[in-house]
Amino acid sequence: MEKEPRRFVAPLLGLVAILVVVAMYMMATTTSKDVDMPADDASPEQVVTAYVEALDSHDCDTAEALVTASKRDGTEAWCRNVRDMTEIQVGSHVVEQMGVTGSTSLRSSAEPKTSGEVVRVPVTFNLEWRLFRADDSIPEGTTDWGYFLVRESPMGPWRVFDEGNG
Repeated sequence: MEKEPRRFVAPLLGLVAILVVVAMYMMATTTSKDVDMPADDASPEQVVTAYVEALDSHDCDTAEALVTASKRDGTEAWCRNVRDMTEIQVGSHVVEQMGVTGSTSLRSSAEPKTSGEVVRVPVTFNLEWRLFRADDSIPEGTTDWGYFLVRESPMGPWRVFDEGNG
C-alpha cells in the first residue's frame, strides 16, 4: 500500500522541474534595458532606431511612447515576443504623398487619423522570436521591413502608426 503514492512522485517532480526551467527562461529573456526617448525634433530615422532598440531591449514603455495610440497593442505584443533583433540597418525616410481621400500611397493597413506628414522608413534586421510566442506576423531571419510614421505638424514629434514588409 505504501508504494502506490511513490509512483506519482517521479512524474510530479519532473513536471515541477519543467515548470522551474520555463520560469527561469522567461525571467532571463524578459530583462529589459532602458532606451533613451528621442527628442521631439528627432528625425524619422532616429525615432525608428529608438523604437527598434526598445523592442530589442524589451523596453516596452519607450516602444509604446514612440507609437500612436492605435498601434500600442501591437507594439506591446512585439515587445513581449521578440527575443533578439540584430544586424539592424535603418534606411533614409521616404515622404509619402497624401491623396485626395486622405489615404497614402503606402501598402499600410492602418490609415493615419491625421492630415499631417507621413513618411516610411525602411529597416533591415535579423529577427529571432522567443519560444512559445504568440506572434507569427513575420518569420525569423533577415527581414526587410518598413515603419510608417506620422506627425501632426512640422514641429511635432514623429510617431510610428504602422509597419509592414519593406
